[in-house]
Amino acid sequence: MTITVLSCDKNEDLWEPFHHCMEKYWPLHPEVIYFTETKTNPFYKTISVPHDLTEWTRGVREFLNQINDETILLMIDDIFIRRRVDTLKVTFADIILHWEQNAAMMNFEQSWSDTDLPTEYEGWKRREHGSPYEVSLMCGLWNRTKLIHVLDRNCDPWTIELSQDPKGYDYYIRSGDPIIDWGYKTFQPCGLVKGKWAEEIVPFFEAEGIKINYSERGFHKIW
Repeated sequence: MTITVLSCDKNEDLWEPFHHCMEKYWPLHPEVIYFTETKTNPFYKTISVPHDLTEWTRGVREFLNQINDETILLMIDDIFIRRRVDTLKVTFADIILHWEQNAAMMNFEQSWSDTDLPTEYEGWKRREHGSPYEVSLMCGLWNRTKLIHVLDRNCDPWTIELSQDPKGYDYYIRSGDPIIDWGYKTFQPCGLVKGKWAEEIVPFFEAEGIKINYSERGFHKIW
């Protein structure tokens, strides 16, 4: 398993707090590899693929084709881990992903839809085919080859989630306690929102001793 972090040059200011949280709350984590356009992350291995935002998926495909593992933990650069990660729970999700041959993703979001289907696996449900955001680019385990297939059209990341083309694969979602706590609550902003800080991040960063100049990005306003 490899942790792949989708980032970009302009989000360089997120790399240090991400590193702080990863090393504190998951010190025995698998290898972390960053995806950027041109810049190199000083904390982790980086694979840079020059690309335009309108062809973001092309860049990610080229990046994924350079990853040797068939299982990847896909993370975005504002996934700031809030508490210690239980590696055994991540491993169990990996086992399900391998066991279920049609499975593409083990989504680490919490189940939020009444249409999610029960499974034989404790703490996991399967997304009903055609349900909203069945394909999600949030934090979760992916089969690398199937993710490349899902990203087969050249477009930005929002188009992928809005177009919802699951390619006939199965997608699982967490129904037990969180595997990775990054402050996410269903439909509530955390981390970055449209390039601006969610206000919830302030008390967490202050408690962690993470110094950020919030004025550079400003805060996302819900209303």
